[in-house]
Amino acid sequence: MHPPKPWSKTTEPTSYDQIYKFLEQELNECAAYIDDIESDYYDETSASVNIKPKAQTARRSQAVNALIAWSAPLNELRNARLLSDLRNGKTVRDLLNEARTGNFGDSISDESVNLMKRIMEKTTDQLQSKMLVLTNKLHECTNLMEQYFLSFYDIENIQEVVQKRKNDRPPDEYVETAYTYEKSRWTHIFQVNKSLKIVSEMQQRIEDQKGIFISSLSKECQELAVRCDCTSLSYIFALPECYIEARRAVAALRTWLNEDTKYTSFIQTSLKVLDDKYVNAKKDFEFGKAHLSHVEHRIDAFQLQLSKTEQENEINTKKLEELEERLDVKEREYLSKRLTSEVYEDQLKKMLQQAEESNDGVDNRLSIERFQQEIKQFSRELPKLKSQMETVKGRIDFFKQRKQELATMRTENKRLQQEVQAALEEKILKENEFNRVISCRDIMRNIFRCRSTNDLPQKIFYSLPLRSKRVGETNNDDLAKAMRLASNNIGRDWTRLYWELPFYPARGQEEISKDIEYIDDKYHRGDVFQAQATDALNKWRRLHTRAVLDDLVQALRKARRLDIVHTIERRILKPKHSITDIHEDIDPRKKEIDDLNRKLNHLFDKIKSGSIVTHETYAYSTIGIAPLRPVRRHRPLVKH
Repeated sequence: MHPPKPWSKTTEPTSYDQIYKFLEQELNECAAYIDDIESDYYDETSASVNIKPKAQTARRSQAVNALIAWSAPLNELRNARLLSDLRNGKTVRDLLNEARTGNFGDSISDESVNLMKRIMEKTTDQLQSKMLVLTNKLHECTNLMEQYFLSFYDIENIQEVVQKRKNDRPPDEYVETAYTYEKSRWTHIFQVNKSLKIVSEMQQRIEDQKGIFISSLSKECQELAVRCDCTSLSYIFALPECYIEARRAVAALRTWLNEDTKYTSFIQTSLKVLDDKYVNAKKDFEFGKAHLSHVEHRIDAFQLQLSKTEQENEINTKKLEELEERLDVKEREYLSKRLTSEVYEDQLKKMLQQAEESNDGVDNRLSIERFQQEIKQFSRELPKLKSQMETVKGRIDFFKQRKQELATMRTENKRLQQEVQAALEEKILKENEFNRVISCRDIMRNIFRCRSTNDLPQKIFYSLPLRSKRVGETNNDDLAKAMRLASNNIGRDWTRLYWELPFYPARGQEEISKDIEYIDDKYHRGDVFQAQATDALNKWRRLHTRAVLDDLVQALRKARRLDIVHTIERRILKPKHSITDIHEDIDPRKKEIDDLNRKLNHLFDKIKSGSIVTHETYAYSTIGIAPLRPVRRHRPLVKH
């Protein structure tokens, strides 16, 4: 079985492993390339200086050995012209010109001049060619990783957060893996772009009048300059600074590559944790829901009983008032009769004493009998009244007891309402936690599904929007418009057009044939030719890193579809040219007219203000000088 062919960025990948292997190889090549050009910078230049290394220099790095060897001759050359620092290329070139013309005499050696010359040549050569190749390769790796290494988790204002222009909002603990990767992903992109920007701008910095300052370089370069006594030779650290920043970019890309390889497994681990959290959160939510239902059922039954008691209390309140009135009447009646009975008993005793003392007591006997009858009547009535009073008091005590029970029930009702509120709040909290776990689990499941799908790289290759390769280009630029016109009108000739399209990097006939076969088999329904043509042109624009509108027009001419060429010229090229011509015709004339109007307005303001008092005033125009009528200053009217 033959091993799979290595993947390149000009073909659609079928798995992440292909991308990982390709990028690892590219980064290894970049690292080896940096080592090679750094070795070339230090080795050749240091070879021209005949300084015997000490025993300890064998253990020092190549850069330290070379810079220590350069320090004395270069400082000698700098001191010959009384320069405080060699900061830019112009100073170095002037210094070499003076040395070539012999202005220094014999104060400096030829080895110093040759060393400075070789350093300048190496610096110019690497910054103009080799560093450009390196930065382009690192930019391609960054763009490729930025396209495929997606977290599928959005963070609001992520770029401003990474650059610390906005505060970082803490993520949900359950999606922290995706959040951390997305943030580190943008951190790596920011670091790589920052380093590559420094490398790209180094050529301009060394040619600037201010040049390079040691304090503006990296900490590594500053320490190296102090260690090697080269603090006044900042020019020679232009390339070392580029090496350091390029290695930082490679290290950031390696870290990003390693993090992406672990990201899917991290997502899978987070998903397992979330599944366990989901089960527990669901149990808690169901328990809180059941507890709330139970408490609500209890309070419903209790409130029904309380309602009946309230209604009963309303009736009992009226009866209680009536009973209290009756009791008051009975007590008064009982008290009156009891007192009357006691008075009668006292009176009877007195009358009985008088009857014993006196023999003639016919009238007394009648009175005694009457009193005795009244007392007997009271003795029969008073127990009945007392019994009635006790009965009324018992009814009153019962009603008061029911009223006290009602107050207790009201207190219990308040407690149950508080219990219901607490159960409701607990249920809401558990429901929110449950919903949060569900939402996070859905996010992580979607991320895991996206990351673990075998055809995801192909989907990203075809589905993501095309990235602009030139400043000012968008998805609605002239090339995109022309591609849409060609797709709508090409029909079955899209295969012939695809064969005529140019590719950079070049694609062989076998690869182009496979592209056509793949696109041809992909579509079977709808407007097949238009869909196939759209897919083919999008693929061409992805694979052709130098795609421009003229490439498409020339391919259409070779495919003998002049009708589409004429449509593109009529709808895209001619309106663009006409707008340009109009601007070229109108802009100069408009500027001249505006300038003339400004001068005339300024002149008229002077005339109105009276600062010009001549009898005749002239105004400039495009056709010459035109005299104006004399301007007379009117005296103000004076009242006599």
